[in-house]
Amino acid sequence: MKSVTLRRPVLRDEMRRYLLAFLLGFGSLLLVILPIIIADGGYYIYYGDYNSQQIPFYNLANDAVRSGSFGWNWYTDLGVNFIGSYAFYLLGSPFFWLSVILPRSWVTFAMPVLLCMKHGIASLTAYAYIRRFVRNPNAALIGGMLYAFSGFQLFNIFFNHFQDVTAFFPLLLIAMEELVNQNRRGVFALSVALLAIINYFFFTGQVVFLVLYFIVRCFSKDFHATLRKFFLVLLEAVIGVMIACVILLPAALAILANSRVSEHLFGMDMIAYNDRTRIWRILLSLFMIPDVPARPNLFSSDYAKWASIGGYLPMFSMAGVLAFLKQRDGHWAKRITVICGICACIPILNSAFYALNGSYYARWFYMPILILAMMTAYSLDNRQISWKQGIRICFGFLAAFGLISLLPTKEDDKIHWFSFAEYPFHFYLVLLISAAGLVLTIYLLRRRKARKPFLKQALVLTTACCIACTSAVVYFGAFEPFRARTYVDQAIDPEQEISVSVSEDNFFRIDISEDCDNYPMFWRLPCMRTFHSVVPGSIMNFYKELGITRDVASRADTAYYALRGLLSVEYYYERQTIGEITTDEPKCSMPGFVYDTTENGFYRFRNTAYVPMGFTFSNYIAKGKWNSTSTSYRSNLLMRALVLSSEQIEKYGSWMQPVSDSNVSMTEEEYLQECSNRAASACDSFQYDSSGFTATISLDSPNLVFFSVPYDEGWTATVNGKTVDVEEVDNGLMAVPAEAGDNTIEFHYETPGLHLGAWLTLGGVILLIVYLLICRKLGIRRNKETVCCIDYPVSAEDEALPELTDETDTTEESPAAAEPDEKTAAADDDMEVS
Repeated sequence: MKSVTLRRPVLRDEMRRYLLAFLLGFGSLLLVILPIIIADGGYYIYYGDYNSQQIPFYNLANDAVRSGSFGWNWYTDLGVNFIGSYAFYLLGSPFFWLSVILPRSWVTFAMPVLLCMKHGIASLTAYAYIRRFVRNPNAALIGGMLYAFSGFQLFNIFFNHFQDVTAFFPLLLIAMEELVNQNRRGVFALSVALLAIINYFFFTGQVVFLVLYFIVRCFSKDFHATLRKFFLVLLEAVIGVMIACVILLPAALAILANSRVSEHLFGMDMIAYNDRTRIWRILLSLFMIPDVPARPNLFSSDYAKWASIGGYLPMFSMAGVLAFLKQRDGHWAKRITVICGICACIPILNSAFYALNGSYYARWFYMPILILAMMTAYSLDNRQISWKQGIRICFGFLAAFGLISLLPTKEDDKIHWFSFAEYPFHFYLVLLISAAGLVLTIYLLRRRKARKPFLKQALVLTTACCIACTSAVVYFGAFEPFRARTYVDQAIDPEQEISVSVSEDNFFRIDISEDCDNYPMFWRLPCMRTFHSVVPGSIMNFYKELGITRDVASRADTAYYALRGLLSVEYYYERQTIGEITTDEPKCSMPGFVYDTTENGFYRFRNTAYVPMGFTFSNYIAKGKWNSTSTSYRSNLLMRALVLSSEQIEKYGSWMQPVSDSNVSMTEEEYLQECSNRAASACDSFQYDSSGFTATISLDSPNLVFFSVPYDEGWTATVNGKTVDVEEVDNGLMAVPAEAGDNTIEFHYETPGLHLGAWLTLGGVILLIVYLLICRKLGIRRNKETVCCIDYPVSAEDEALPELTDETDTTEESPAAAEPDEKTAAADDDMEVS
């Protein structure tokens, strides 16, 4: 194997190609979404999580960061640890921090531009990685585009924050290659820090993949690993993690309290998927443009609709990969691909890429996809690789999927034809685009066989296919202009004002009707209905004890009307039915709520039984008795009695009376009376900010003062200047003891792990500096030449670059490359695709 170097005079040309890689990725996505932006009046409105999470989160976080509110966030669910809850979504993203310099009214307009930037950087970083293994830069540019617009990327436009990870992931592999092969110190540590800060969930999978990558690469002659270099890689990895701790540690402590993390696989579920469509969907995603989230098409399933199953490479599909696998035995890329393929098919190995979580996700596929993109670029540029069998297999899979779509279905004793696919038109459109890509691949390979320049043409066609594939996904999911405009008018548009507002000394929550998740985040109103996956574990436990499912969202039905009193909900917004005209005054199904006004496409109901934040109880219920109480009574019961543990009853039981068996159930009239009782005992004032809250209350006798704020380890409290215990009551909310007379209650919030994380970050930075100084003192310097690990001969075609030369002959092309021998000629003859 000959190493190839880049001469210094051509580095300027290489920088132009980096710019081209970015512009191709950026411009291709912009061309796709620009018509949507124009139709939506400057906004990019997609569907699902992008609309209901990504857009409101960016707006909310913009407010929080610009106001310096990094502690407790009152506008997410019942309240959350801002760093812990938003580190997963955006807080570590460089793209989010670019949006922070913009006023809030510009943020939503900027999001599609940032999304295009993510694709541009993904194309650039993938190009930089693939360039090490591919001789012709045009082939590497093609590989970069395949990575940036792979099926995984197209699926996850839905999850905007996943693109932050994929944009920078190739830097990890580049940095490892640089450290091991070129003795470049510090870059790997910085890359580890960057990826760990961007998203801790994905970072756990990256650690697993990097270990596999290092082990597999150690068996390659072009990877100069030694035991000393292994420990250097390990040292820099540790330094990188330390540097990331300012965000990584608070996020880790927050997520460990989440009950979803504790779900694991057992028994047969560890070795076989219980969803019979899963392997089929993985295969489909490799050979065809993927299904869009929540809408599995050919292999319909109610499971893992958001699992990010996607692996298709635009135009080339798996043809180049299969060709590589067949003809490059012993190559490290083949080994790691086979290992990843096995992991994808075995549940316990698949879950190893996301901390052994029991829920199914394929959100690690982007890592082997980068290797697949490199293999495709390699197979294009290496004329000794025959694509014939790979293309035949790809066409075979497309034909098989087409035949499967024709299978009859039976419903209500009636047989239906041509309805196997959930969305037939979209399926056949995707099938056609995938087949057309293979036809174009054959055309390019025929040009290659005829020794005509083809890589520049291949780059143009690849870009066109990336645009076509992206369009097939985006336009199938995007809101039609009318629905998009309605969403903008009701939720986003700054000209649409909600007439109620909270202030530092006027706190209340609202509730909103279903299908309007997170609208109040735009309105700057705290809301009990929230679609957010990462919230304090106490919120999860609170709803679980009431028999309400709380996985990715808090969506308590109006049947649990008593929660509105307990959680200090003053207004309920019910969206009007589009086109509905009525002269009757709207009615609310929840007791105590009366019609107030109509605004912004919503009926607003006011809660006449509103209970301000901070109040006391005359009764308590022991945890043991609570456990034996029917869940149908529990939400109402919370307005009558405080749920206390046996230890709490020993300390505070004399201040209240145990609730009697006859008072466990409650009518609506009794509920309204309890609301009145609680309001009469409520705090005189309540002021809040990101660092906590202050309340004043006058009591006739000692009692626990209850606050409907989620319990969190970061809370501390004082009453009249004296430190008191913060009690977890009602299975996840808070209360503090107060004496008879006037009381000033102060709660202070400090993000758990933030201070320790900051010190670890500082320690990591110092350690990195010391490490680099020691390396310099010892005279350890990096190899400044860019070494490309290329193991095939120079191509004789017109597109061969003069700046890439074998070290053994830097003046002219090798005769062996200019005139192929009989064996090479035979291989070329075998490349014809029939």
